[in-house]
Amino acid sequence: MRELGTRLQAIVDYVKPDQRVADVGCDHAYVSMELAEKKNCTVIATDINEGPLKTAAENIYGERLEKKVETRLSNGLEAIEPGEVDAIVIAGMGGHLITDILRDGADRLRPGMQLVLSPQSDLRLVRYSLRKQNIFIESEMCLSEGGKWYFILNCTVGMSLPMGVPDEVAKKDMNYGSYLPEHPTEEFRAFLDWEARGFDVLIKDLKKQRTPAARARLGSLEKQLDENRRLREAIG
Repeated sequence: MRELGTRLQAIVDYVKPDQRVADVGCDHAYVSMELAEKKNCTVIATDINEGPLKTAAENIYGERLEKKVETRLSNGLEAIEPGEVDAIVIAGMGGHLITDILRDGADRLRPGMQLVLSPQSDLRLVRYSLRKQNIFIESEMCLSEGGKWYFILNCTVGMSLPMGVPDEVAKKDMNYGSYLPEHPTEEFRAFLDWEARGFDVLIKDLKKQRTPAARARLGSLEKQLDENRRLREAIG
């Protein structure tokens, strides 16, 4: 029996049924197999490394899902043909890498396509880059698993691609997005509290330093903490 855990199950739950899906960086292919079994999706499971892809293929074969889940060695979306999939899942990698994959594979994106993303880092960059590519976050989930906080973004590619989006527009909701502040959950409130405590510790440490870099970082963190507190107060 494969155990997805809370985060991977949430990713599967976001994906619409009966789609052709690219699972980029599939690792053990648990998400791919779950999509095939529970969402009636056909899946192309890709990875840049031969080792994990071999393990994924063995798992798929072991559960007799090879007719619904195909494996491909691929750097990002390179092995996916334009128009070949309806949805893309990218999880378990850093935000910089996710934005690079979507930028370099822009010709594989099409209006209305679903993207389900779960960056391990640099969430602000991901939100900014999505808006610059005219990709919209329809809904967002915040959850804690194994002592770490994760965000899952359910996105739709806009009707005009590419589209020039001004920086001030793209930066507007970089920190917290627009969905969770409007639809706050207990997990999101707990994340804000956790984040504020972290900011407090960093600010106290930076105030002891006298370098220009520390002063610049201090000013940035104080602004972020202020935004955090205002949002936390607003959502109760």
